[in-house]
Amino acid sequence: MLQPTKPIEELSGHNVIKLEPDEGPKLWIGEWFLTWRAEGENTGYAFSIFETTIIPGNGLPFHKHPFAEFFYQLEGTLAFGRWSDSGIGEWVTCGAGASVLAPPNAPHTFQNRGDQPARILSVSNYHHERMLKEAVHPRASEITYLLGSRRRTLTAYLSRWSRIRFT
Repeated sequence: MLQPTKPIEELSGHNVIKLEPDEGPKLWIGEWFLTWRAEGENTGYAFSIFETTIIPGNGLPFHKHPFAEFFYQLEGTLAFGRWSDSGIGEWVTCGAGASVLAPPNAPHTFQNRGDQPARILSVSNYHHERMLKEAVHPRASEITYLLGSRRRTLTAYLSRWSRIRFT
């Protein structure tokens, strides 16, 4: 049986990270908390993963951002809002084991329309992680991001999309 050897000095600090189900840095956003399963600083800033539980009646408003986001449904059921090919808002329902990909700048939303909590993993790049963390713990009095060639505040950017409602 192979035994681990003592890591050489240059690999120190670059080891496998194991998290138990209740472990990981937490970020509270209103009624939600996100548990970071992989933070950008540990992935070479290539991607970030968080897990969250969405209670019945809760969800995110319609929004978009300049990076892709992948959702994997762990438990429960969520309704994801998107535009159909004909430009009409529609809902797709996802149960445990289903996944949804929102490409960069794709308008999307999700809601827990059921009577049980729904748990998801969200995978995106480090910029998404930074946006979420700075929205809760801003570094300056006003949070701004470069979106295309214009700068907008996060609040103004998201509120623009939260006015759109699906039926």
